[in-house]
Amino acid sequence: MKVLISIQQPVQQWQIPAESVASLRARFPHIEFVHATSDEERARGLEACDAAYTWILRAAEFTNAPKLRWVHTSAVAVETLCLPELFARGVVVSNTRGVQAVPIAEHTLAVVLALSKQLPLVLAHQRNAHWAQNDFMGAQLPWLLRGRTLGLIGVGTIGAEIASRARAFGMRVVALRRRTGQAETPAVDQMFGPGQLATFLSQTNVLVIAAPLTPQTLGLIGAAQIAALPRGAVIVNVGRAKIVDTDALIAALHSGHLGGASLDVYPQEPLPPDHPLWACPNVILTPHTSGFRQGHWEEVVDLFAENLERFERGAVPRFRVEPELGY
Repeated sequence: MKVLISIQQPVQQWQIPAESVASLRARFPHIEFVHATSDEERARGLEACDAAYTWILRAAEFTNAPKLRWVHTSAVAVETLCLPELFARGVVVSNTRGVQAVPIAEHTLAVVLALSKQLPLVLAHQRNAHWAQNDFMGAQLPWLLRGRTLGLIGVGTIGAEIASRARAFGMRVVALRRRTGQAETPAVDQMFGPGQLATFLSQTNVLVIAAPLTPQTLGLIGAAQIAALPRGAVIVNVGRAKIVDTDALIAALHSGHLGGASLDVYPQEPLPPDHPLWACPNVILTPHTSGFRQGHWEEVVDLFAENLERFERGAVPRFRVEPELGY
């Protein structure tokens, strides 16, 4: 059996380390692993591989992979894979769901706490060596998480971890879910269906977006939806940038309708230096790093190894991507 490993990215943290490839070779000595670090090596590997461990696969490349039967992405998002073509040929697709849930949940609560305690304002004054005690009045007063409502869009592994942490701070947690008939999430107090978006938003003080990008979530939060949030609400996006209308978000921050925002995903990455988001009041902009953490690759590779064992014996992999859902 041949397995292609092709995980080269501009972001160094998401490139598979050489020692991780070595660990797979030691664990599966009977499998030939092709570790591609160039376009040429990748093309040759796709021609002969039975499985591919990658983060991206284009339709044009897929036509040159006649033996490919399984693709496992090192990421959670799957929009970089040519899913229609893969599913049409019966190729099994799985992703790295759950591995980043805890780091992203901790990041989410960190930025929510920072916004509630006015830390962007604190740090701005600190840079200017300004003792700003009397500036914390009115809308600039810190607020409590306890008693506020956190609204989740996306109640997968990441959303569930966020919900449990929010509850620990005394927050009420509500969530919007595409399929309301699924099993309940223990830390969610109330679940809303897609037709209840306006009601869901009207009671949400902290809107957290942790959903994948699908036709249903694309552009879901626009100007009208932001206006439906209570005045002073904050938005945290650790999902996908295209779920939120960036221009509407910027306008609501400048008008004061939104009390703040924290973004880890952007319509263009890297975010250009002249982008208006940099100048928005009370924002925390992190460079798509909410999933970064020490020990990431050890856990990611362990999951792939478990799924590789399943693939060898003909079993369904963990975190299989469902064709009818697209995630």
